[in-house]
Order: sequence, then structure tokens, then C-alpha cells
Amino acid sequence: MKQLISILVLALLIGLLSAVDFDITGELRTRAAFNNNASEKDGGSIDNRFRLAMDSELTDVLSIRAMFEVGNITWGDGASGGGLDTGGINVETDELYVDYLINAIDTRIRVGQQYWADHRGLVLDDFYSGVMLTKENLAGFRAQLGMIKVAENAPFAKDDVNYFVADLQGESPVPFGVTAMAGYHADSNNGNVTLMPYLTLTAGPATIDITPFLDYQMKPGDNDKMGMGAAFKADAEVGTMQLGADVLVAAENGLTTLSPWYQNGLYLYGIGNNHDGLNLYWNSPYDSNADAFVSAVATLHAPIKENLTAFGAAGVLTDMGWEVNAGLEYQVIEDMMHLSAFGAYGAGSTGTKPSNYAIGTALVVNF
Repeated sequence: MKQLISILVLALLIGLLSAVDFDITGELRTRAAFNNNASEKDGGSIDNRFRLAMDSELTDVLSIRAMFEVGNITWGDGASGGGLDTGGINVETDELYVDYLINAIDTRIRVGQQYWADHRGLVLDDFYSGVMLTKENLAGFRAQLGMIKVAENAPFAKDDVNYFVADLQGESPVPFGVTAMAGYHADSNNGNVTLMPYLTLTAGPATIDITPFLDYQMKPGDNDKMGMGAAFKADAEVGTMQLGADVLVAAENGLTTLSPWYQNGLYLYGIGNNHDGLNLYWNSPYDSNADAFVSAVATLHAPIKENLTAFGAAGVLTDMGWEVNAGLEYQVIEDMMHLSAFGAYGAGSTGTKPSNYAIGTALVVNF
């Protein structure tokens, strides 16, 4: 049955490609890492992933988009399709939507599987199923209003999980905005309302981004809670170098998340830029946290030559640990192919917690 569905999907795609003009873009990523795990056992793996996106503007007001992902395929792993016969079910649909401009209200409506992220990826930075309305100019603001279907669960039971998002962005006197989100879990009667204003300040060579948040968490009975915190990101150019700092502070109860992708600059205690699969201890530690949480990281980028850049970071997380990392990024073909190599070392904040390391490379081709 799965083979039949795959054949039908392929036939449909061929039919679409022959009848409609598409702009095709994509990415092929291959990465390798040698590292140990939380039990300090050594190991490593190589994997690759291919993303293919097809966009077509059918009319002046109507367009469609589809994006498919093959992988991640781990070399030698039969389950992911990396065994000797390199077979397996490893194709995913990331995006599949219709985008229509409603001329009467000058607003675009996007329906289907699509991508959206909040300003810092604190709550959501992922693909989702739902509807998004976008108006580029609403009293000087860029406005978005959307519905996110998190979980359908049983089709004929009141057990769905739905979220709603509203976002306003302005540019004057400084870049700023505000995101509001509200969610409800019908099966457990849990819900939350999140408010996240944000703004970006510039002072000479320095840029500071500030994103505070409030999260009202509704629980059954008389158990409602309030979480709060803020994310700060600063960058400054000193000669040819770029210095940065990233600080996340969350009070007790923190923030309710959906699918966050907040990056603090670390690999073992964060989601790494060149390898996002090494994060041993980062699992949204600011989501409904029992105690106050702080992540503080300093970063550095320094060009060595026109197509070669060195980078590094050092940071500490309360009650978790610390990490230092460094590496090189090489532009093999500008804006098309780049190669990176990195190393990271981290240790728990107490002597009973393990020490971890990672050494890796990543090769990415964009077209």
C-alpha cells in the first residue's frame, strides 16, 4: 500500500511539473560528528538530507508551494534508508499550501502546511498545518493572524490542540513588534496566553535585540500560573571581528512552547548552527521550569581571509553546565556551497555530571 501511494504521489508530481511552471530551489546537507553521549560513551555518525521546494505563481493573486524532505539518512542505518540497499520510507512533506491575495482587503491568505517562527524562535520555529493571514500595511504595521492545528487526535472527540497567533511588526522609530499567542488543549482543559513584545536598538556598531515575555498558564482547578522572562541578543563590530552575547532569563514557570528553535550559540548545551543534533541537554529548559533559569553565551566571528571565517563561543547555563566551542567556515562556492568544521567541549555544573565533547563537519549545497 505504501509503495502504491508513493507511485501515485510521484505520478501526480510529474503531472504537475508538466502542466505548470515552477521555480525550484533546494538544499543538500551532509554532516558528520564524533562525540560522546550523556553516559560518556564514545560514538559518531554521518547523515545527509535533501530538501526540494517548488513554487509556482499561477496568477497575479494565486500561488502554490510544495517542499519535500528526504532524510535525515544516517549512513549504515537501514531504518532511515542508509543501509546497504539504501532503501526505506524517508520522504516527508514540509510545506504544501495555497497562497491567495484577497484584493478587497489587500490581504494574503495561506492555507495548508507552512512555516512560521516567532521573533527569536522561543515558542515556535517550525512547519505546521493551519491558516495564516498577512497584511503588509495595517496602519503602518505588518500584521499576521493565524490558526495552528497542533493536534487533531480523535476526529470525533473534543481532544484537539489548537493555537492562535497574532503578530504586528513596525519599523519606526526603531524595528519593533509584538507577538500574542493563545492555545487550548481540549482533552485536559489546559491553556495558555503568551505575550512577547520585541525591539531592536542600534548604537554605533552595536545592535541589541530585546524580547521579554509573559505567559499566563491556565490549569484545571485553582492552579493557574504566571511565567515570565526575556531573551537578549547583542552584536558589535570591532574592526573586522563580530562580537556577540546571548542571554536568556526565565523566572519560575517560564514559557509554554510548541516547537521552539532558540539558538544560544552552543552545541552540547544548545542547538548548534552547523550541527543541530548534538544538543544533549537542551530541551527547552525554560518551558514550565520549576526554578529560575539563565543561559549566558558570548560569541566571536573573525574573518581570516575573504572566504574563510573562524568562530567560537563560550557559555554557562544555571544548574546545567558550561561549554566552549570553536570552528571554521569555508565558502567553497560563494552563496552556493560551504564547508564547516567545529569542536565543542562541555561539562556539568557539578562534579557528578558528565563531560562531553563533539568534533564535526558539515557540507551544505544550496541551489
